[in-house]
Formats: sequence, structure tokens, C-alpha cells
Amino acid sequence: MVQLGAHSYEEIRDVVVDILLGRERVSHEPSQFRHIIVGVAEVFVRRGNSAEQLPLSGSPNEARLYPNDAELVRDVFWDLFRQGFITLGLNDNNETWPFFRLSHFGQETLRAAGLYRFHDTGSFIKLVKNQVPDISTEALVYLEEAVAAFYAGCLLASCVMLGVAAEAEFLRLVDIAAKSTSYGRKFVGAANQPFIRQKIKKFHDSLYPLVSSLPQDAVEDLETNFLMIQSVLRIARNDAGHPTAAKVQREQVYVYLQLFVPLARQIMRLRTALV
Repeated sequence: MVQLGAHSYEEIRDVVVDILLGRERVSHEPSQFRHIIVGVAEVFVRRGNSAEQLPLSGSPNEARLYPNDAELVRDVFWDLFRQGFITLGLNDNNETWPFFRLSHFGQETLRAAGLYRFHDTGSFIKLVKNQVPDISTEALVYLEEAVAAFYAGCLLASCVMLGVAAEAEFLRLVDIAAKSTSYGRKFVGAANQPFIRQKIKKFHDSLYPLVSSLPQDAVEDLETNFLMIQSVLRIARNDAGHPTAAKVQREQVYVYLQLFVPLARQIMRLRTALV
């Protein structure tokens, strides 16, 4: 039996998401919590992350997670549940725990966010630039602060900086749309709104009638990549900046940072379509 070494929360979360989305093949269908524990160990062995061979009972092909890693898998599972990505119960014949499945929201969101992985400030900024080549200098400044704050354990500061970066990219989109020779008149109302929430709503209301006439890549998965993610980041920023904000969790901020990438990519596509 292989005794695995320790891994970080982010490493374990990425493996769990890969299993749930079918990106990693495991011996048991990921429909029960215990299957996830076994599957994570299998993936780490396959990826060459085993620490040492110990004279433990069991099949030589089996693997045992580092004790704290098993608890981190549990944390990841319930975090995904609290975030709405997992629904308890598999079907009408298996309605309760320990059976579970991905929600529709989880399928869409994790498939988008799971592609964007990073391990430090440099790799995150490189990832963003690869996906959003024309990202603004202002947004990059705030993103660098957001990731640096994340790795320094300053999670509230990370949320605020991330929210500012998202807002900067969105305001840039609104400004370009309002100045467009083809669409400008439709978006002037959004540009004139005094508050960000009203701008988002007005922009969406103005954009919706145009969806069928815009390029497919500009509006594909619009509800997931734009409205939902923008809402998540706005809420994260507002909650973090409020004096009575609840303590934010590291794993939540990690997800927020991942979600920024598809949001910024969608905004870039809309900028190109609405110019």
C-alpha cells in the first residue's frame, strides 16, 4: 500500500473537481463521499505524488491519503456543497447522504473555473494575460495586489482588490459600448447610472435584445460567465469591505480568483463585439 505525502487545500480541491467533472478516471463512480476519498488517492498516485512505501495491510495497488489530506477532502466536499456546486442525493432511488451529484450550477461553473489554476502571483498574472491579452494595466495592478494578499493570508484585502479589478474591466466595457458608433445609443443609459449595481443591470437589459445579432463567442455562456461571476465578485468585495463582514475563508477566495478569469475573458469578447 502506498502512503501519500501531504498536499495543500488547493491541490486537493483541483483533484476533487477533476474527478467530479470526469477529467480524471477513478475506480469508483464519484457518487458517494467515500468514493471521493479513494479517488483522490488514486489520482495523486497516478500523478507521481506518493511519498513512500509502508508495510501496511491491503492491496499493493491501493493508496492511503496523508491523514490531514483526508480531512481536507472532507472540507473541500462541504465547501463545494455550501457554494451550491454539489446537491445531496443522486436520484429518486438514492435520495440522501452519502449519495450526491453535481448541481447544474456546479457543472457550468466548475467546468469554467477549473481550467484556471495557479500557484503564485506570477503564474496567476500569466494565466490572466494568456486568456485576456488586452486586460487593462489598472486591472493588473489590483490583481497583483489581490494574489499577493491571498498568499500573505490577507483574505479580506484580496477580496476587495479582486472586486476592484473586476469593476475596472466592467466599467471599461461600458465606456466602450456607450461610445460605439453602432450600439452607443443603447448603452448610454448604463454609462450614466451612478452605482455599479445599477450599471450592471442596465447594461444587461440593454445587451439582452442584441444577443442574437452578436458573434456567438461574445455571448456564449453569458449568464454563467458574466452575470453570475460579476455578482459573486461584487458580493465578495462588498462583504469584505463592510465593517461587520463575516470572516472569509481561504478556499472561497481561491475560487473567487479563479472565477475572475472567465469573467474577464467574457468582458473582452463583449468589448470586441460592441466596439
